[in-house]
Amino acid sequence: MLKPAFWLYTFILIFLTACGNNAASLPTADAENNIFITATSPLPTPNADGIVLITATPDMVATQQANAQPAFNPTAIDTNVQPTEIPVQSVDAQANTSVNVSAQSVDTSAQLAEANRLLRDGYFEEAVTAYQQIVQIATDPAVRGEASYNLGQAALREGFFDAAVDALTLVIEELPNSENYARAHFLRGDAYLGLSQWNSAITDFQTYISLRPGLIDSYAYERIGDAHFALGQTDLALSAYNNALQAQRTLVPQLILQERVAQIYTSVGQVDAAVAIYDDILAVARNTGYRATIELNAAQSYDSAGRADDAVERATRVVQNYTETTAAYDALQILLANDVNVDAYRRGLINFTYGEYPAAIDAFNTFTTENTLDTVPARLYLLLGRSYRELGNWEAARLAFQTIIEQYPNDTLFGTALLERGRTYFLQDDIPQAITTYVAVADNYAYLTEIAAEALWRAGYLYSVRLNDTASSRATFTRIANDYSTSEWALSGLQIAASNAIANGETAVAEGFYNRIAEITTGEDRAIALYWVGRFALERGDQASAENAFSQASAASATSFYALRANDILIGREAFVPPVNVNFTFDEEAERQQAEEWLRSVFNFEQTSDLYILSSTLENDPRLIRGRELWAVGAYADARNEFDSLLDEARANSDVLTSYQLAHFLRDIGDFYSSIFAAADVINATGLLTLDVPPYLGRMRYPAYYSGLVQEQANAYGFDPLLMLSLMRQESFFNPTATSVADALGLTQVIPSTASYIADELNYVNFEVRDLYRPHVSVAFGAFYLDEQLRLFGGNKAAALAAYNAGPGFTLDWVRLSGGDIDSLVATITFAETKLYVERIYSHYTIYRELYGTP
Repeated sequence: MLKPAFWLYTFILIFLTACGNNAASLPTADAENNIFITATSPLPTPNADGIVLITATPDMVATQQANAQPAFNPTAIDTNVQPTEIPVQSVDAQANTSVNVSAQSVDTSAQLAEANRLLRDGYFEEAVTAYQQIVQIATDPAVRGEASYNLGQAALREGFFDAAVDALTLVIEELPNSENYARAHFLRGDAYLGLSQWNSAITDFQTYISLRPGLIDSYAYERIGDAHFALGQTDLALSAYNNALQAQRTLVPQLILQERVAQIYTSVGQVDAAVAIYDDILAVARNTGYRATIELNAAQSYDSAGRADDAVERATRVVQNYTETTAAYDALQILLANDVNVDAYRRGLINFTYGEYPAAIDAFNTFTTENTLDTVPARLYLLLGRSYRELGNWEAARLAFQTIIEQYPNDTLFGTALLERGRTYFLQDDIPQAITTYVAVADNYAYLTEIAAEALWRAGYLYSVRLNDTASSRATFTRIANDYSTSEWALSGLQIAASNAIANGETAVAEGFYNRIAEITTGEDRAIALYWVGRFALERGDQASAENAFSQASAASATSFYALRANDILIGREAFVPPVNVNFTFDEEAERQQAEEWLRSVFNFEQTSDLYILSSTLENDPRLIRGRELWAVGAYADARNEFDSLLDEARANSDVLTSYQLAHFLRDIGDFYSSIFAAADVINATGLLTLDVPPYLGRMRYPAYYSGLVQEQANAYGFDPLLMLSLMRQESFFNPTATSVADALGLTQVIPSTASYIADELNYVNFEVRDLYRPHVSVAFGAFYLDEQLRLFGGNKAAALAAYNAGPGFTLDWVRLSGGDIDSLVATITFAETKLYVERIYSHYTIYRELYGTP
């Protein structure tokens, strides 16, 4: 059985030719190279016999049983199309062909292409069968070797470890000249880990290192360390882990491994070695929160070993240097346990940050009683008030805020305290008093312009939302626009007032507000305002004024939702109107050459040979070399970390040619997600919009991956395939194993509860949540749910998309309030995420229609 860390490796062995993984993506550096990272899962510990018992997840354990049945029956979904009849989508040309793997008369190279397609689309069991057939009948060693290797990958992905070992052993024993010979040892090592055959795994990884030294040694040694650790051979495990640390990998995975090794050293009592590693991490880490965590880890290592003085020293660093981090709370406990006195104000800050409000209140009050007022910072009273408020002690909270107002009139927190008094009444649900308090702030402290404007906005908002007092709300927002026209609160207030006027049918009033907005804004906000001005002009029959407003809206923010809608009206096109025909087949070679000639002219590239071919610099870059090898052995998350480092560097250096080459390379190996962003970097560097560059580049940014699966479902349900592609791009960027923070999974991001309902509706037998990572399942489930929403809302695509994102219940209310008109509906949506979701898919759809639609 496997330990939790290893399941990360086996889980991401997915889709040899076509996919990547962000479901378990490693933390990365932000734009300022700050590192956000913590160690992943807790380390296993030896039992009484000194042996580590490592437990696999239940769904994967099931696959190891001798008589286990496949967890998934792909024919359970009645699509009227057998898996082998689904068209193949070429990654390069997106050309569609069809191959029947059961016909032995067909050339085995064609059978191999079909088997690869089955694997890519998620028909794993069928892919395994197809590969087995090829291995049995193929006479070409290259075809036989690739089929065996791919079979090993497919079997390993599904947890069929015995089958994986058999297939990879065939490569090793019969095809020593195959390019995958060494890689087969690596993959077979993974399979042996899955079978808990630790010594066999160690041998295979050591063989791989000897065959391909210096390539991905770090990752192989890490696996060797895992196997030794599972055997209870701690010294050998640590030796292997240290070898892994000495070998090359990108920074973030390196830090993760360092943390892990330090934890092991701590667990076996070698605390100085652990702390030395933590200090190595601190030498390169820059993010404050991460540094605090590492310092805390060092303190806890010392504490676990009973070295109190050393633990106190490191914990003191955390408390003093990283006071307002969650790590400081645990460090504080170490200090308190060792009777170390910590300043009361600092204790209050630490407890407040951690959410221990009673302790924060005690500490803050202790500080005020032990110090004179002139030495007490105003921020103490601000946090004291917020702590009281969190506990529902409203009067004590207001008293703390009032102390700032009375005793600290020149402090920068003075205005904040004014607003906090009003917010306290609001949270107490005393809305009239909250409004009175906010208005009084504007009346008495008008010189604090931003504070006064915000106070009025809060009052206007409460008038509108909580008291339904439209007149008072409108007057308050107008006051902000008149008195504080340059404030951000003026714009927001006018937008709320305009929306309320539309909801009340007062179009003339709304038009007045939108004209005011257009006067004081630019970009998307101006586009929104001018669009509505144009709509109102149309309604009263003023065609000239309407066209003028729409033209200005379109120019204000060309790709924004309302700018696109304005352009639609100008050309007489209804929302979401599909093209007459859809085409996914192009002369890719000719179009690529045209695009590259265009790029030469734009960026003055002197290179006359094909631009897309990797430069020698890229080919020899250790990150690309490691990433390519990791991808080949199915370690997709590790590979993507290497590729991301290259992409980030190219972006930072405005290296357009490298971004262009990486876009092709990543697309061709199957990392569609990263390829899209690389293509976007190229287009963004031109300063042009997607539809203003050669279509070849546009289609790399807005690809039609899995178009065969999409067309199949679109034909079955009768909806536009471009709508589905637009949805998939928004949901997952065509990453089959995408996982959201809300636990939505796969290409179409279906949540498990909805997936279970869909599985029942489709008579999908033995459904498991992980099936959503299979492309054909995700597309089928997403298509079913989209079609259900389209039928529920009478074909209203905007409403269907809103329901797909937020659920039909909320959407029914929005449709009722808006009357179903797409523009009014978008304006009515109360969830910012859903509003943006519909707007972005509309933008995607506009681009897809131009790139793939024909008149």
